[in-house]
Amino acid sequence: MTDIVTNIRILTILLLIALIVILISRRLAVPYTLGLVIVGLIISFFTGFIQLRLTPDLVLFVFLPALLFEGAWSSSIQLFHKNWFVIFLLVGPGLLLELVLIATPLHFIAGLDWGNSFLLSAILSPTDPIAVLGLFRQLHVNSQLSAIIEGESLFNDGIAGSFYQVFLALVLASLSNSHLTGIQAWLQGFMVFLEQFGGGLLVGGISGFLVSRFVRHLDESLLETTVTIVAAYGTYLLAEAFHSSGILAVVIAGLIVGSYGRTQSMTEHTQETVDNFWSVIAFVANALLFLLVGVQLNPIHFLQSVNLSSLLITAGSTIVAVLLARLIVVLLLPRHLQRIPNLRLHSWRFLIFWSGLRGALSLALVLAVPFNVPRREELVFATYGVVLFTLLVQGLSLRLILKRLPGVKETSE
Repeated sequence: MTDIVTNIRILTILLLIALIVILISRRLAVPYTLGLVIVGLIISFFTGFIQLRLTPDLVLFVFLPALLFEGAWSSSIQLFHKNWFVIFLLVGPGLLLELVLIATPLHFIAGLDWGNSFLLSAILSPTDPIAVLGLFRQLHVNSQLSAIIEGESLFNDGIAGSFYQVFLALVLASLSNSHLTGIQAWLQGFMVFLEQFGGGLLVGGISGFLVSRFVRHLDESLLETTVTIVAAYGTYLLAEAFHSSGILAVVIAGLIVGSYGRTQSMTEHTQETVDNFWSVIAFVANALLFLLVGVQLNPIHFLQSVNLSSLLITAGSTIVAVLLARLIVVLLLPRHLQRIPNLRLHSWRFLIFWSGLRGALSLALVLAVPFNVPRREELVFATYGVVLFTLLVQGLSLRLILKRLPGVKETSE
């Protein structure tokens, strides 16, 4: 009972801090998520002030299902469909190229073996556009551009999470003195990917369809809202039970319920009720999550390490590799696509590149790496460095860039 009371007390304090930071951030006209990270960093220097830590289970099983479902539920399927080719290029060929472009310098410059290089590359592949999209809405950025960045992030999370499982399995297989040949190891990895990716699509699709059909037989907004909660967490847990991607399953289920289920099975009053509920949940989850991200990014622990020079080299190499890989992928996007009207990729390239922030999912994945993985400390420190750099440097500079970059505002303005 004492632990429950203590945790409730900590959560109340965190929410109070978050509310104060959000109010100040709005006065200063900066994204509140970045303000929360900075305050969390300050709190991290006071050891013992907040005992709650950002564990993998807390992110993956508490925060992530709610945030992914809300993001998919509130997404515009029409805009995703309109810009599907660009999103596909970013989460398909673009993600594969990015994995190679990040892993290669990590192997040759930072000295990581190929297994750990690709593992770290997969950890840093998911983008986190929460701070970016909030700023986009505030400054009325073009809806097509927002849809591309949001769509990339939604699908990128599930696919990158599947690749993470593949490379982690390969690293663990090499540690177990497995006598698999190179071809056998990669074949095993491919089977893991199929299980993760295919299973996630299947579980998410079936869950989304069944939930959409089920709510048709209900006519009470509170019950239908409760069904969406069960859909978000139940789909995630079901996919994980089948050793498939819970992240991808929730995204697919949320998209189906948010489009087909919303229009075919819910009244306008129910849609408004569900919208309001998930908006509040997402707001509270983001506030707590980004504050805990800042608390987790405690630099003192690593600065006291005896391997500090090696950690700094790996982190520096990783930051440069992530930025260059993202830039190359974005530059390879076609300048014009006749099939998509009003698409101005030539003027959006830099913003798509600079909006590739990394966040809580990358932290959760790296913290979930088993302790027996060689050079795990370097993987964790490099991930912390990339998350901190993208959130603070890229995130804080976006407002100035948006105001000066032509061609990113809605044309109606």
